[in-house]
Amino acid sequence: MANSIKGNILYNVLLNVSGVLFPLITAPYISRVIEPDGLGLFNFSNTYAYYFACFAALGIPYYGTREIAKVRDSIEKQADFVSEVITISCMSTVLVCAFFFLSLLFVPQINENYLIFLISGVFLYITPFRIDWFFRGREEFRYITSRSLIIKTVSIILLFVFVRQKSDLIIYVILNVFSLTANEIWNYIKLLKLGIRPRIKFSGMKHIKPLVVLFLSTIAWSVYAFLDTIMLGFMTSYDEVGYYSSAVHIARALVPVVTSVAAVTMPRIANYSGSNNWGQISELFDKTFSLVSFVSFPIAFGVVTVAPTFVPLFFGSQFEGTILPLQIVIGVVVAIGFSNLTALQILIGLGYDKLYLYSVLVGTSLNFVINLLLIPYYGASGAAIASVIAEFSVFLVSLYYVYTKTDIRINNFKEMCYSFLCSFTFIPIGIFLYSYTSGWIYVVAFGVVASSLYLLEQWCLKNPSILLLYNVIRSKLSK
Repeated sequence: MANSIKGNILYNVLLNVSGVLFPLITAPYISRVIEPDGLGLFNFSNTYAYYFACFAALGIPYYGTREIAKVRDSIEKQADFVSEVITISCMSTVLVCAFFFLSLLFVPQINENYLIFLISGVFLYITPFRIDWFFRGREEFRYITSRSLIIKTVSIILLFVFVRQKSDLIIYVILNVFSLTANEIWNYIKLLKLGIRPRIKFSGMKHIKPLVVLFLSTIAWSVYAFLDTIMLGFMTSYDEVGYYSSAVHIARALVPVVTSVAAVTMPRIANYSGSNNWGQISELFDKTFSLVSFVSFPIAFGVVTVAPTFVPLFFGSQFEGTILPLQIVIGVVVAIGFSNLTALQILIGLGYDKLYLYSVLVGTSLNFVINLLLIPYYGASGAAIASVIAEFSVFLVSLYYVYTKTDIRINNFKEMCYSFLCSFTFIPIGIFLYSYTSGWIYVVAFGVVASSLYLLEQWCLKNPSILLLYNVIRSKLSK
């Protein structure tokens, strides 16, 4: 039986809130110990390995979630599908690993930090065994959340114990690899308990065609999501990479809080589409769009307001170059929140994989061109501008396809306006509080006052989103 979608949203929000809180615990410590250039090298090596892993994954995470959702009532069909796509992933990973190792040998900038990149490459090596998509398709968000929280907690403890000075960068890289592998080992133990034993099975070639489309979409998306870090690494200094990656680290940590809704609803939409429940799809889309607006706008306005005070306190005085890039790139929280609904939830959820690809290609092209024009002059800030423009372009193009190819419409613009206007009041609140407080007192006071006023305003306006969240939390606490 499918899990409650309200419960799934709550678990996924909890998972992604932890994704914000844990970096908030570790980032101040790591930024001071590893310093900007060390942090830049760490993020550069991770991003480099991620690019190769995208090629090896072949779009399986999105495709797998959707297809498992369609057969979640048959463990036999699930077992066959898992074996088929893992077989495909094994073949692609072996091929991509060959190119990765060659780059470590023959690209000078990579070769001079060979060991760091080799260890970061574990993210690539274990690609066939990354099967979170299986449990997302089954809507097992409670399991995913519990597992992740435990492993993150252990990783943080190990980080504070073993990473004590700048020369411990290699240990930091190893601990990052540990968290990746521990998650997948746990996943496979649970998979075996379900009675699914993956095996090599070459009958899955029928999956190649849809995978290729999603693979191209994944590559295109990864270009504009991570190409900025790669281009900064090659065109500027590791310090600029450190400034930018720190800004993106905050922004990307907040993005999952917004996208939790889309992550939960995509498998449900795929299931609805199989039974032609178009009315339920439209209703679900309308509610999630309102929820994303309700969460994303206050996050964006709040970060813009407190960034000048927060960044030096959080990362250290060496990271003042992060302030402006963070104020710019936080716009991706809003853009990705909306594009996750139109591009992932609707286009992929309903099987319009090629239209998703087209929308992402627009973002990729804009990202590359703008990076090329702005990075040489504005460094991290130029990369931030490129990212925000690219993300909003994906949303607008995918929204166009939703309107032209489906009967789904957005009817809650009023709720979106409520969220925007209530969030805009954060700026005068921040200016007022800055006149009387400073440092962490200012950051905490702003967070408490602004969020309390925001919730009060939304409650008075009777925004359905706050009422929905209130009912979900109350129902869970009453059990």
